[in-house]
Amino acid sequence: MDSELKIGESVIVPWGLAEVRGNVVEVYGRGQRVHVVIRLSPDVSGDVVDEPTTVSLPIDDVRRVGVAA
Repeated sequence: MDSELKIGESVIVPWGLAEVRGNVVEVYGRGQRVHVVIRLSPDVSGDVVDEPTTVSLPIDDVRRVGVAA
């Protein structure tokens, strides 16, 4: 994944056997250890979450919405 993700960008993250959409709220780390904090909320993530929450994943595990896998 491109390490130039911006706060507020929509991304797709793996969620079990499926994928879910979320929004970037923070990018941190450097080199091979860059992580992204993603906000998941019912209005963006569908029925995957009941209330807003955040998850942190390695940047290589997420992709921008609209970018093919």
